Amino acid sequence: MSGDDDEQAVFDALADPDCRDILATVEEPLPAKAVADACELPQTSTYRKLQQLSEAGLVTEETDVRPDGHHTTTYVRDSTGVFVPLGGDEAFDVEVLREGNSADERLALLWSRVSEEL
Repeated sequence: MSGDDDEQAVFDALADPDCRDILATVEEPLPAKAVADACELPQTSTYRKLQQLSEAGLVTEETDVRPDGHHTTTYVRDSTGVFVPLGGDEAFDVEVLREGNSADERLALLWSRVSEEL
């Protein structure tokens, strides 16, 4: 996927109200059925939306390993926000902020983007 495709994937996912509901729901790892129930969506739609969010880099798929051998796939939000600086030449860049980024790192990113604009 090119940079433009990556950005478009993020925008498309965030433009979808069901995807936004899912993002709000998957603060902790949840299986798709629990996500579907919480968001009141059909499971097929939920899987499709989770795939869309995963391709946009907003949700991570994990495996919940169980002692009985019946492992479960769970989904968890892999971002804390999206930063979209607008350039003077009508260009923009999209940066997905990850959970691992500390407040200091997010502030440093913001200031670096602001200083680029000055």
